[in-house]
Amino acid sequence: MSLEWRVIEPSLRSGAEIVAIDDVLHEYVGKQKSPPTVIFYHWNNVMSIGKPQALSDVNLEKCKLYNVEVVRTTGGGRAVLHLGYQDVSYSVVAPANGRGFDIIYEEFCGKIAQALQALKIPVEIRARNDCYVGGRKISGNAMRLDKGAVTQHGIILYKQHPAALTISLMNPDMYSINDVTELQARLTAVTEKNPEVTMRQLVDTLREHLTNGNFYQDDLSTAEKGEIARRKKTYEDVNWFKGDSSRGLCWLSKGEPRGSLQGY
Repeated sequence: MSLEWRVIEPSLRSGAEIVAIDDVLHEYVGKQKSPPTVIFYHWNNVMSIGKPQALSDVNLEKCKLYNVEVVRTTGGGRAVLHLGYQDVSYSVVAPANGRGFDIIYEEFCGKIAQALQALKIPVEIRARNDCYVGGRKISGNAMRLDKGAVTQHGIILYKQHPAALTISLMNPDMYSINDVTELQARLTAVTEKNPEVTMRQLVDTLREHLTNGNFYQDDLSTAEKGEIARRKKTYEDVNWFKGDSSRGLCWLSKGEPRGSLQGY
């Protein structure tokens, strides 16, 4: 029997709030205190880094200059720049049921690819968790798998992100002006491949495929909101966890190999 999913509509949120939401949902779903959930987000201008990632990967002075929040997630992955309504993020939170990384990635990344293909965007999956169109990346995903739950979270570029801005927000010892052209050539976006697709259509199509059409729309519960507010205070400090893995950008990786996060 397929899962019935709670779906929470996208809204603009701070990075710390989003990390807190994902953390609470992961724990609550694992304890069967919350239903399996697909939640969509638009982040404020935020540079998110993976839990194990070194803060030194990021140019903190430039982030402050451009009013970009830096937040550490509870999952694996690399640095990702989020720019409000220029992209959409999602978290799929479900009981793990003994499944491993490969099976989960195959299932959910496959559904994401199918959703984009339904919008006439010819996506293919590479490296088990990234979506490409014509050799250019349009979506990246990372995973947290522990405490009886799985959270797969990812981003889809709706509009092209400025490569020069992205590179400027990273450590200049890791990236330079020479990387701007390469990054620009590596990325694409929904509106670049099919300008007729609206954000509403994108979210609706993702929702249908991720849930197999078996969903109901709802909001966070009162209990969830209370715990989220408490944990948000922790995640407002990017040093809540001391990461030491130099990983670079999701879109243009440099540094140590990325791995999904298990056992924290």
